[in-house]
Amino acid sequence: MAALVPDLPQVEQHIVEMTNQVRQEQKLPALKINAMLAKAARAYAQKVANSGTFSHTADGRTPTQRAESVGYKHCDIAENLAMDEDGRGFDTGSLAIQAVAGWMNSPPHRANILRSTVSEIGVGVARAPGAKPKFISVELFGQPASQILTFKIKNVANVELSYSFGGKAHGLKPGTSVVHSSCAPGRLIISKPGGLFSSSTEIANVSAEDKQLYTLKSDASGTPMLEIAKRSISQ
Repeated sequence: MAALVPDLPQVEQHIVEMTNQVRQEQKLPALKINAMLAKAARAYAQKVANSGTFSHTADGRTPTQRAESVGYKHCDIAENLAMDEDGRGFDTGSLAIQAVAGWMNSPPHRANILRSTVSEIGVGVARAPGAKPKFISVELFGQPASQILTFKIKNVANVELSYSFGGKAHGLKPGTSVVHSSCAPGRLIISKPGGLFSSSTEIANVSAEDKQLYTLKSDASGTPMLEIAKRSISQ
């Protein structure tokens, strides 16, 4: 009995659809197919298939470098790689399911599928040479550079403060400022650190906006307050 032969373009489409189904189940937005990422993913799937080297650097480059080589200007890049082999072959649906299931059962690959800092995807699937059906699948995730969120925080209050964005806290000494860039939107939380016997005090909690200036000042009583400028950070 001849081995089953999958329709590789359809396998790629199914992988995208299943990836987006998983993301939507986790309340994450669906990824859009990007032609440049797809070109890079297909080329790399074929490279891995032909070389027999199963690695994220089989061509001597990183996923980021491969995305850049096709002209993709990015804020974030991630890659999933799978190898599936079966002497009976695969039908179109089963190959896609096996690749995605393998990624979902691997914490690092699952994290890429559920990555909040990407919005685009390209998928490539290639068959390796040889009598026994073996297939290489590549998912290349990206966030375009146009989606970079950049804002500035300036502390002109007379006390040390801190800000949190994307779950990470940063100190902000008096008289200092910082420009923060991110691949994803989020909440900007400004706090006054607590002392030995006191907890921190939240000063502001706002949705960060691109090219916005956030200035921390002291009011008449010396209490820190947030002023949001109606101008870009370059001014």
